[in-house]
Amino acid sequence: MHAGWLYGTFLLFLLGTLGWKLFDRFHVPAPDMLGALLVVSVLSILGYDLPFPSNPITLVSKLILGCYLGLMVDRTTLRQLKKVVIPAGIVSSWMLILSLVSGYILYRVSHLSIETAFLGSTAGGIAEMAILGFAFHADTVTITVLQLFRVLLFLVAMPIVARWKVGKASEKGGTAHKEGPLDTIPLHPDPETDRAGNHCRGNPICFSTVLLLLATLSGGFLGKYLGIPAGDMLGAMFGVGIANTLYGSLPPVPPLLRSYARIAIGIAMAQQLTPETLERLSTLILPIALLGALMVASGLLLSRFIQRLTGWDTGTCLLVSSPAGITQMSIIAEEVGADPLVVSVLHTARLLSILTILPFVFKLILLP
Repeated sequence: MHAGWLYGTFLLFLLGTLGWKLFDRFHVPAPDMLGALLVVSVLSILGYDLPFPSNPITLVSKLILGCYLGLMVDRTTLRQLKKVVIPAGIVSSWMLILSLVSGYILYRVSHLSIETAFLGSTAGGIAEMAILGFAFHADTVTITVLQLFRVLLFLVAMPIVARWKVGKASEKGGTAHKEGPLDTIPLHPDPETDRAGNHCRGNPICFSTVLLLLATLSGGFLGKYLGIPAGDMLGAMFGVGIANTLYGSLPPVPPLLRSYARIAIGIAMAQQLTPETLERLSTLILPIALLGALMVASGLLLSRFIQRLTGWDTGTCLLVSSPAGITQMSIIAEEVGADPLVVSVLHTARLLSILTILPFVFKLILLP
C-alpha cells in the first residue's frame, strides 16, 4: 500500500514537472500550478487515477506558500508603505469591494455556487484563491480558470493601454515618468548579502532558518486550530511576517521548493476534476466576458482617481490598478516607463489585504 502511494505520488510530481516546464516555455502565468493541473487532469479524464496523499501534501504546500507570502512583509516593505499609505489603502479597499461586487454579479448571472463565484472573482493570487477554495469546499478548477482569465486579461490589456497613454503624454510634451515617492531600493534584499545570510555563514544550523521554520509551523498550526479558512497558509503568513519584521531578513524560500508546493496544489485540484466541472466551464463564456468588462472598467476608473489624487504618471496609475501578479506588473512597469517600485509595493498591499480580510468576510457570508 505504501509502495503504491509512493509510486503514484512520484509519478504525479514527475508529470506535474513536465507540465510546469511546458507552460513555462510559453510564458503562462503560474506555470508550475497550471501545468500540473492540466497534465494530471488529462490523465484523470483518460481514466488513470493514481494514488495521491492529498491532505498531508497540500498541508505542507500551504505552509510553504504561507511562508513565502509572509516574507513579503519586512521593515523595508512597511517603511515604503508608510510613504504611500493613502493610495495603498484606496487600492486595497477598492479591490476588496470589487471582489465582493463582481462575485455577487457572477453568482447571479451563472450557475456557479456562491462559494465558487466569490472566490473566482476575487482579485487575489491564483494559487492562494485555489487554497481558499479547498477551505470553502468550492470548485477549485473553475476558480482557477476564472483567476487565470483575470490575470491574462490584465497582462494583455493593461500594458497596451499603458504604452498608448504614455505615448500620448510624451507627444503632448509631458513626461512619461517622473520621480516616484519611494526610495529606489529593493523591497526584498538579495539573500546573498542580507543580514540573515551573514548569520548563516559557517553555521551548520542557522538560527534564522530555525526561526523561519518555527514561525511557519507555529503560525500555520495556530491558524488551523483557530478554524480560520485556509488557516494553515494564512497563519504561516502572519507568523513569518511578524518574525521577519521583528528580527530582520529571514532566509528566502528556495524557488524550487515554492514551485513544487504549487505543483502539489495543482495535482490536488486535478483530483477534484469531474465531467460535470467541464460541462459547467463550457457555459461560462458570457459570464466571464461580463466579469472581464467589469474589472477592466473598474481598473481604468481607479487609475484615473489615483492619478488625480497623487499626480503620478499614467502608466504607474494604470498598473497599480490592474489586479494581476506582483512580479508580472513590476516587470511591465519597467517596460512601459512606469515606476516598478510603486507598482510592487501597492500590489503587495493589495494581495496581503485581500488574504487578510476576505477569508473572514467569506466565512461570514458563505459558511452557515
